[in-house]
Order: sequence, then structure tokens, then C-alpha cells
Amino acid sequence: MKKIALIERVERYFAEHPVLERIVQWAKTHSLPGLKRIPLYNLLVFIEKETQEDAIVTRANSMAFSFFMAIFPAIIVLFTLLAYTPLYDNFDDVLRNSIQEIMPGNAGNMLFRTIEDIATKPRSGLLSFGFILSIWFASNGMLSMMRGLEKNYKTTFKKRTAFQKRLIAIQLTFLVSFVLVASVILVILGNTILSFVFQYIKVDIFTKFAVFAFRWVVVLLLFYASFSTIYRFGSSTRRPIPFFNPGALLATALSVLTSWGFSFYVDNFGNYNKLYGSIGTLIVLMVWMQLNCMILLIGFELNAGIAVLRDERLEKQAKANTES
Repeated sequence: MKKIALIERVERYFAEHPVLERIVQWAKTHSLPGLKRIPLYNLLVFIEKETQEDAIVTRANSMAFSFFMAIFPAIIVLFTLLAYTPLYDNFDDVLRNSIQEIMPGNAGNMLFRTIEDIATKPRSGLLSFGFILSIWFASNGMLSMMRGLEKNYKTTFKKRTAFQKRLIAIQLTFLVSFVLVASVILVILGNTILSFVFQYIKVDIFTKFAVFAFRWVVVLLLFYASFSTIYRFGSSTRRPIPFFNPGALLATALSVLTSWGFSFYVDNFGNYNKLYGSIGTLIVLMVWMQLNCMILLIGFELNAGIAVLRDERLEKQAKANTES
């Protein structure tokens, strides 16, 4: 028996309910701002078809694994760089307590001695080795992502050589890493920095709230910029995707909502640490990365749908003008 597409099953269900059927008919003749006058229904049909044919879950798993492999060399680089910076006085105590919370006992002590040795004694060789590894694995993740952003629509997408793909992947790695580091600094150190500033600058409660809220707005803009940059340079569209695009907006919103929802689930219902011990943290991180990779692909499918359907419409118009 032939498998019925999800959009067809939904349409059949809607047909049984008059109110929902009117919504479907409206979607077939109306668009939304930013969709290039593409009917909303046609766009949803395209996205559903492409996600089924391109195995979006498999692609997201591949991307998440590649990015996950880049985390550990990056950690080596981070702790090695600490040896070249002025550490605060109680760094050892904070580091030991943090590790003991994650990995108590002798295993935690062994890990602490290793990290302490890396963080307090400069090793340019280890820094270079970790940096090269992190760039290699991260660019592999970007390459995996770029393969997920390829389509077979020749009118809209072009082919790239292996060298072009690797070069773009390395460039995207540096750019996205900068955005992520800036976001982490704003999230983790933002409260500390602002609290220190407000000790010397007297402002009212409303101003403090506005400044703290603005910090999160900047974080959202950084996430949007990273998604938009990936879509613009990572995809091989013949016409570059504009910086302001619906896919990046959708991906940013879904990423924030998913992260909050996933954090709430882990805090209240997840028993990863109880079941798996310290390795539970790695499982949670892997699942979170998989979800965000899937969101990135969904946002791309939206942009790809707009581009492909727009080009098909222009091609039909050109043929009609030629025949007339």
C-alpha cells in the first residue's frame, strides 16, 4: 500500500471539519510577509515533501555527532589558554568543587589533576594540537551541515567543488564560534559585569531591568545572525539568501523555545544523571545538539521552499511570455 503523505492526511482530516477546511482554502490563496507571495499551502507541501525525502532526522544526527566531536578539542584549547591569562586566586578551589559535583571520588581527583596541569602550565604544543583538532572536527561538522543544505533543483542551486566546501566550512567555523563565544560571555558573565557596574552607577529599577532585558535581546540577535550567516553562505543557492529571511527567524524562535522546554524537562522529569551518572551530561548535550541541528534544517527547508517555488513561478512566467 502506497504511503500517504502527512500533508494529505492532514488535509483529509481538515476536510471533515468545515472551519478547518476554510483555513486550508485560505492558505492556498494567501501568503505571509517575507514569503515572496508564495501561497502558504504550497510552501507547507514543499517542506513536508523535502523533509521526508531528505531524511531530516538522519541528517540532523550526522551533524550533531560531527559537532559533538569538536567539543573536546575545544575544551583542551580553552583550558590551555587559561595558563596564559591571569587566573583568579581561588581558581583551584572552584575547579575542584565543580568537578567533584560532576564526578566525585578518585575519578574526579584524577580529572582535576589533569585539568589543573593543563591550565597552570603553558604548553604551546598542546594548544596548537587542540586548536588544529577542534578546527578539523568543527569544519567536518560544517561540511556535514552543508551537505544537508544541498538540493537537486538545478535552477535554484549550484554545485561546489570539494575545496570550495572545505574553505567555506572553515570560514563558517570561525564565524559561528565567535558568535557562540560572545553569546556565552553575555549569558554567563553578563550579570556579574552589570552588577559590578551598577555598584558605581546609580540607576533606577526600571533602567536596570531594561539593561538586563537588552542583554538577552543582543543574545537573540547573535543567534539570528549565526543562523542567517549559515543559510547565506552554507547553502549553494544561485541567488544568495538575504540576511533577513523567514528561515533564520523561525530557527531562532524554535531554538529558544526548544532550549527552554528541554531544560525544563531535564530539570523536572529527566533522570539522566541518576541512571547514567556523570555520562548523563553528555547524553543531554547530544540530544540538545540534535534538536538544534534539526531546527537549523527546518529553517533551511523554509528558505529553500521560498527560493525553489519563486524560481519555478518565474520560469513559468518566462515561458508564458515567450509563447505569447
